[in-house]
Amino acid sequence: MHEDFVLLVEKEAMWAKMLEQVLKDNDVEFVSAPIYGAAVVLRAGVQERHQIFVPQEQLAQAQELLDELFSNVELSVDPEDQNA
Repeated sequence: MHEDFVLLVEKEAMWAKMLEQVLKDNDVEFVSAPIYGAAVVLRAGVQERHQIFVPQEQLAQAQELLDELFSNVELSVDPEDQNA
């Protein structure tokens, strides 16, 4: 990875893939790296997570896209569901 890339976010794989598509559609470079190996995910049953890195010079644009994409998702989650 280039040394000028910085961590944008860590998300579950499903959400990371969605964000990757938005970044791609908006010409933001990114690198996505899984947190756990496939063996850990299969054996431990943990949800696969990805870290997404972007170039420092595109961080503000990427953060804006991230905020826009997930602000609606977070608002649509019922607080009662989070406690289950």
